[in-house]
Amino acid sequence: MNLSGRISQIHMNIFRNASTKVNSKAKFNFKLSANVDESIKNGSVKTRHHAGVMGVGVVQLPEALSQAAINALKDHPEKVLRADANKLSNYIWSRHAPLEKDEYRHKIKEVEDTVTEEEMVDPLSPGIAAELRERLLDSRQSKVMQKAKKNIYNWKPINYNDYRAALYVTGRLAPDYASLYKIMAEVKKRDPHFSPLTLLDFGSGVGTSMWAVDSIWPGKCKEAVCIDSSSEMNDMANKLLREGDSDKPLRTRPGGTFFRQFLPMSSTLKYDVVVSSRSLFELPDMASRLRTIDILWRKTSKYLILVEAGTNAGYRLVQEARDYVLEVAQRSQEEREYLEGHVFSPCPHDMFCPRFFDGSNTPCNFEVSYKPFKFGKYSDTGKELFTYVVIKKGRRNDDVGENVTWPRVVRAPLCRTRHVICRTCTKYGTLQEFTVTKKRHGKECYQVSKNSDWGDMLPIEFPEPYLPDESNPISDADQSNENDLVRYSSA
Repeated sequence: MNLSGRISQIHMNIFRNASTKVNSKAKFNFKLSANVDESIKNGSVKTRHHAGVMGVGVVQLPEALSQAAINALKDHPEKVLRADANKLSNYIWSRHAPLEKDEYRHKIKEVEDTVTEEEMVDPLSPGIAAELRERLLDSRQSKVMQKAKKNIYNWKPINYNDYRAALYVTGRLAPDYASLYKIMAEVKKRDPHFSPLTLLDFGSGVGTSMWAVDSIWPGKCKEAVCIDSSSEMNDMANKLLREGDSDKPLRTRPGGTFFRQFLPMSSTLKYDVVVSSRSLFELPDMASRLRTIDILWRKTSKYLILVEAGTNAGYRLVQEARDYVLEVAQRSQEEREYLEGHVFSPCPHDMFCPRFFDGSNTPCNFEVSYKPFKFGKYSDTGKELFTYVVIKKGRRNDDVGENVTWPRVVRAPLCRTRHVICRTCTKYGTLQEFTVTKKRHGKECYQVSKNSDWGDMLPIEFPEPYLPDESNPISDADQSNENDLVRYSSA
C-alpha cells in the first residue's frame, strides 16, 4: 500500500474517536492552571497578558521593507497596480488543488453521462446514417467540453513575470508577512531559547519569510536559502533586499543569502527553520506535494512551518502535509531520531484533525490584523485568514512547559451574560467547548477567558473527556445552559 493509502487507513481507524461527542457536563469540569492562577493573584501578570495569549496586535511591515517596496514599484501607475493586484489576490484566495487523474476522469465520465441522458437521439443506435452519426457525436463532444469547463475546476500554475511579481508585492506582501510574523512570534514566545541560524524557504516568492525571521529574531539568521521556480520572483526578492534598487548593495548575512530555482534533493544540509508559505497550490498533484514535503522534513533540523490560505482548500492541503509528516515520523525505524517529530502549533495533539468530523464544513483557520502595503495615504487595517501547521523535530514529551497541552482556542470566544464560551481543540484530539462562569470557576479564570482570543491557548486543566451516560441524564440547569451555546457549525 502506498503512503497516501496508509494515511487514508489511519484516518478511518481514528474516525470513531475523533468524532465522539463529549458529555455536555465536561464543559464545566475544568480549572485555571495553577501557575497562571498564582501569577494573576500575586499581580505579576495581568489577565490580558496571561501565558496563553499569542496575539501580536496589528502587524506592520518593517519600515525598510515598506520603503524598498515603494522604490521597487515606483515605475508602475498606482491605480492600475492596485486594481490588478486585487484581481490576483482574489484569484489566489479562490484556488483549489489540482484534481488527481482518477478524479478528473471520474468527473468527465459524470459529465458525459449527463449529456448522454439529455440527448433526444442516440448517435450509436442502429439505422442512423453515418453522416448524421458523426454530427451527433461531434455535438455530444462539444456539449461535454462546454459543461466540463463550467463544472470542473481547471487548475494551472501561476506563471510570474516581472509585472505579476510587482502585483504580488502590492497585494500579498503585507498579509503574507503578517501571517508568518504571528506564527514565528508564537515559536519565540513558547521556545525562548531557540533562535534560527539558518533558513530554507521553499516557494519563497518575494522573500517574505526572510523579513519575518529577521523581525522576530533580529541578527540571528546567518544564512538564508530562497527557492522559487520563478526567476522574476527571485529578482524581486533580491531587489527588496537592495532597498528596491538593483544597483544598490545587498543586505548581507555572514553565511550569505542565496536564491535558487530548484529544491535540492539531498538532505545532507539541514536548516533550523524550513518554511513553505502559499506554495502547495503550485504543485501539480498529491505525489509531487508529498515528495516535496518529504524533502523539506528531511532538511529540517528544528521547525517546519507550512502556511496556506485559510480556505477549505488550503486547510486540506496543510492537513495532508501534516498527516504525511506525522506518518513518516511514526513509521520510520532506522531513522527514528532523525525524522521523529510532533505538532508544535496550532494543535495540542498529533491525532487526526477533528475539524473534519464536526459537520460544520469549515476549515481550522486563524486570523491576523495587518497594515496593508500603502501608497501615500492608504493605511486601513486589513484582516487575513490563514491555515497553518508548525511541526517540530523530536518527541512531544521533550518539550518543556505546561502550555504544550493547553487547549487551543479555534474560534472567537462567545461572551454571554455572566459566562464565556471558549471553543477549543484539546490534547485529546477533540473539539471541546468550555463554559466559564465567575461563580463556578473564580474571578481569575473568568477574566482570563474574557481576555482570550481566537488563536490563543486557554490555560486550564481538565480531565479526559468521557462519553455521555444515559443513566445519568443532564440536569435541567445544564440543559438550559446548553441551549444557549452556539455550536461550531454556526461559527
